[in-house]
Amino acid sequence: MVTQPEDEFEAEEVDVEELVKQGKPVPKAKLYRIRIDKERYEVNAPFITKDQLLALVSKTADKWRIHQKLSGGQMDEVTDGEKVDLREKGVERFVTMELAQTDGEMAAHEAPPARRAFDLPEEDAAFLNSLGLNWETVKEERVRWLLIHGYPIPHGFNVNRATMAIKVEGGYPPAKLDMAYFLPHLSKQSGTGIPNLTPLKIDGEEYQQWSRHYEWREGVDDLAVHYRRVEQWLLDELKR
Repeated sequence: MVTQPEDEFEAEEVDVEELVKQGKPVPKAKLYRIRIDKERYEVNAPFITKDQLLALVSKTADKWRIHQKLSGGQMDEVTDGEKVDLREKGVERFVTMELAQTDGEMAAHEAPPARRAFDLPEEDAAFLNSLGLNWETVKEERVRWLLIHGYPIPHGFNVNRATMAIKVEGGYPPAKLDMAYFLPHLSKQSGTGIPNLTPLKIDGEEYQQWSRHYEWREGVDDLAVHYRRVEQWLLDELKR
C-alpha cells in the first residue's frame, strides 16, 4: 500500500462532517472521521468505495444502498466502482437504505406560482432547490403538505411526471415522514395492479396515496432520504 510521508499530513485527525458544515476544506490527514447514519468511523485514506463504506456498518451491497449527502442538501448514491473523495466533494455524511421496502395497508403541467405556507428546515429547502423542480408548502386546516411538481416517474408507468405530495407532520423534524401521494394516479403500463393504494383529497385534488412504510431513524432520515426511498418504491413496483 502506498502511503504518504508523515510530513505531508496537515492534520492528525479530522471530522469531515464538521469541517464541511463550517465551510472549511478537508485537509490531508492521518485519519478521517466520517459519519454513516448515526455512528462515526475512522478511515486512514481520503478515498473510499461503496463496498468499504458498507463494510464499516456490517452491511452488504446485495441488500443495501448508500448515499453521500453533500453540502447544500444534494444527495447522490455511491455507485459500484466509484471512489468517493472525502476532500473534494463536500461530503457531509453517508446514509444507508435497504434495497427493498415493505408495503403498508395530473399529468405533468405547468405549476402555479410557488406557495410557502410554512417553512421547511434549511437543509431540506436546499435539497429541494438542488432538484430544479418547482415545490410548494400548503396547509389544509392543521395538515401540512409539501408538493413537488414535475416529479420524474420511471418508465413503465402511465405518465412521465407527476406532482408528488408528502405529509409533513407538525413535529418534523424529528417526527417522521411517511408514504407518498401522486397526482395524477399512477398505473403500470404492464396492466398489473399496484397494491395498497387509496384516494385522498389534497389541495382540492384527488391524489393517489401509496401506503408504504419503513422504520424512521431519528437523526438519520430526513426529506432527502425519504425522497430517495420513494424513488426506490416506484422502481420496486415495476419489478413485481
